[in-house]
Amino acid sequence: MIKLDELIGDLIFVSFSNHERYKDIGIKESTGHFLLKGFDRLGLWLEHPGIVIIHAKDESGTPLPVKKHTRENIDANFVVTWDNVNTIMHYPNREGFDFPSEFKKMKLGFSVDYEKGNSNK
Repeated sequence: MIKLDELIGDLIFVSFSNHERYKDIGIKESTGHFLLKGFDRLGLWLEHPGIVIIHAKDESGTPLPVKKHTRENIDANFVVTWDNVNTIMHYPNREGFDFPSEFKKMKLGFSVDYEKGNSNK
C-alpha cells in the first residue's frame, strides 16, 4: 500500500469530477498531470501548470505596442477538493514522474558516541 504523503513532490495523474470549477484559473481539461505539493482536510494541493501575466500597459495605463509587452510567469498552487477527485494515479519508478523524497535525503536527528561521550550530527 502506498501512502499519499509518500507522493508529495511527484507528478501524479488526477481526474476531476467537475473540471469547470477550475476554468477561472485556466484549467480546462477534465484530467491532467500535476506536481503534488501536499494535501489536507480540504483536498489535494497541486502546482498550477503555469500562470502568465502579460503586461500590456505602462505605469500610467497607456497601452504599449505588442513588441514592448512583457510576460511574467507566476508560481501558484491550487486545491482540488476531495469531492472533486475521481481518481489519482502515480507512476512509481517512471523517470520524470517519481522524484526522490526530500525527507529520505535528509539526515535528521543525532547519534551518541558512547565510547567518547560525544554526540555526532
